[in-house]
Amino acid sequence: MALLPQKDTNEKGTDEAVSTKIENDKDRITMPGCANAAGTYWYILAVIVKSLHPCCFQEVSFLPVHYYANKKAWITRDIFSDWFHKYFLPVAHAHCREAGLDDDCKILLFLDNCSAHPPAEILIKNNVYGRAPVTHSCNPSTLGG
Repeated sequence: MALLPQKDTNEKGTDEAVSTKIENDKDRITMPGCANAAGTYWYILAVIVKSLHPCCFQEVSFLPVHYYANKKAWITRDIFSDWFHKYFLPVAHAHCREAGLDDDCKILLFLDNCSAHPPAEILIKNNVYGRAPVTHSCNPSTLGG
């Protein structure tokens, strides 16, 4: 919790202590990301939240992310399938073509063992491989930096 502010300025301009307890906060967000192995190309993030039309975005007409919502802000099979077929596959194949690879090149996609991820047959049908579960100890997003 070292990154949270210890004091905040209120409306009257005086400093007040800020509560650093966030255990009871029920806001959730899931942000699956994807990049190529060299780190030279990042896919647009997908953002999954609880509300499809939150009040804070009333005046916003464009977000530079793929925006999804469900009641728990978790990735579901429908959300993953939509992202996979509409965004991941076209961009991955376009990137392979730009890199001078064949149209039928194989794509490696590391996935954890989330039940929302499709069965291996669907991935293989689209030349995507690498369904092997990524455990917590080797998951790049949990290693820190």
